[in-house]
Amino acid sequence: APFLPPPQGSVPRSFACMKRSRGADTSMSDDSLVLVTADNKSGFKNVTYDLQSRRYELRVQVGGKRKHLGAFKTAREAAVVYARTAEGKADAAAQQRPTGADAAAHAVRAAEREGLLLIPADRKDSTTGYKNVTHNVEQSGVRKYKLQMQKKGKRLSCGLFGTAEEAALAYARTPEGRADAERLRRPAPVPRTAAAIEAVQQAEREGLTLVLSANATGYKNVTVDQRKSKCQLQVRAAGRQQTIGLFDSPEEAALAYARTPQGRADAEQQQRRSAATSQPSSRPPSLPASLPAPAR
Repeated sequence: APFLPPPQGSVPRSFACMKRSRGADTSMSDDSLVLVTADNKSGFKNVTYDLQSRRYELRVQVGGKRKHLGAFKTAREAAVVYARTAEGKADAAAQQRPTGADAAAHAVRAAEREGLLLIPADRKDSTTGYKNVTHNVEQSGVRKYKLQMQKKGKRLSCGLFGTAEEAALAYARTPEGRADAERLRRPAPVPRTAAAIEAVQQAEREGLTLVLSANATGYKNVTVDQRKSKCQLQVRAAGRQQTIGLFDSPEEAALAYARTPQGRADAEQQQRRSAATSQPSSRPPSLPASLPAPAR
């Protein structure tokens, strides 16, 4: 009858006396040692049973080459030796990382501990809900979430992750992610004139949202024309930057933009970000007490 390897769970009570033929220490004296498991016949990564020698072979891929690290009486002995290598320790660390819902929750908690903000997606058609994170269902393996960033005019891939939250955390740790978080956390500008106050109140009456920005005026597409001492509203359309008009205050220009289809779309994106990050609304928490609000 052919020789059959011992059952996977049949191991001696103590590993202190286990030695392979070359005298390597296969005892598990280190309590921090983690054996790397695998879905194969031996139950351990890089460990296979050789019928001819009737031993468990340990082979590891190092520098593009397959290296033989020894033959052992049991699969667990081979796994102990592999666990002590640099490759084994790296695999053990990856094995212990949380997966699925646990990994997502771990990423969210890590962001909170580090004081980071997971940046919500700007686009309506985002399938992940996070900026620069896409879900590739055709990607092989368990890492199907890709992080891509725009740098120097090029779209660069920054890694694959098991969950959208892990990818979002990686982006939140970048300088670009931190800059986005700073913009999202920035409070809305406070109107300084009666006309500005009226513009904010008129936006509320029309059910509009003034779209915020990190520029000098505080509102998207609104700049200051120093020569005319006016606020200028410019919108990009058909590949060209077009001037919509000049206004006395940033709020009046922002109101004009909020009435456009592009402004309404940007407002919806801003509201989604506000809901995801608990950011303040477009209206300041209080209007200046020194200026009376115009009558409705």
